[in-house]
Amino acid sequence: MQWKLVKWWLVGLLALLWAIWVGSSTMPAQANPTYQDTFKIGGDLVIAASQTVNDAFAIGGDLTVQPGAIVRGDAFAIGGNLRLEDDVQVVGSAFAIGGQVMRAESAVVNGNEFTLLENFSGLFERFGVLGTIYLANVLVWVVTFVVTAIAGLLLLLLLPGHVNAIATVIHARPLMSLVYGIGGFITLILLTVLISGSVVGAIVIPLANIVVIFTWLLGGIATCVWLGKRLQAQKPNARFQHFWLGLMLLFVVSLIPIAGGLLVSLITLFGFGATLLSRFGVQTANTLPMGLDRLEHRTE
Repeated sequence: MQWKLVKWWLVGLLALLWAIWVGSSTMPAQANPTYQDTFKIGGDLVIAASQTVNDAFAIGGDLTVQPGAIVRGDAFAIGGNLRLEDDVQVVGSAFAIGGQVMRAESAVVNGNEFTLLENFSGLFERFGVLGTIYLANVLVWVVTFVVTAIAGLLLLLLLPGHVNAIATVIHARPLMSLVYGIGGFITLILLTVLISGSVVGAIVIPLANIVVIFTWLLGGIATCVWLGKRLQAQKPNARFQHFWLGLMLLFVVSLIPIAGGLLVSLITLFGFGATLLSRFGVQTANTLPMGLDRLEHRTE
């Protein structure tokens, strides 16, 4: 079996494992086995009086916490109202998306309390919760791609060599690009956890976030160029056409419910890693050490 085929199988496997890890990390964890997370999709949820639960949330209905009940985590409703009755205690935050938070005077919320899209509750009634969430997802991606399009035009005019170098690294060193992308993402998380709440963290974390946003944006633009080149190989120097073609392809992919956004994030992760690997386009694929991709360039 040729190494290139094995390489792409390895790349796909790493990407799949990364997706599973990211998806599983968003699941709520039970802090105490004595209490359970309570949720309901597609209807109203009631936390009985004097009951203690961890997180409580309802999707597509109202969430009512009856008198004396305790929510040790967060309480929230999507597409419905959140009602906190007498002597209710919410240790975490209480919020409603597409509804209202109605709290009795004796109810206590230790965390944040807010509402979102309260005036757009009609959307939830017309399109349903999943439909409204999908529309919101599309809106977010539209804004993201508009910003990327503007930034892409500027960077292709100002730094065409750097963008092209990163796109070449994505093509020549995909495995190392993915490893660097995952490593950079994990490093940012660890850095944030270690120095958050300190004076150093107050200075370093915002700067690190700015660098990461720029890196991801530059890598995303290079990814679009790389995709465009693969689709329009007969025009190797038409970088603007490549950029627009790749950008439109990623936008179409992002419209796929649930999986689309994940796929776009995974694809741009290669660009993020290639940007780090190439030192923001300063080094080319030929000047980089072989690393994990050394087998690709061995003589057949």
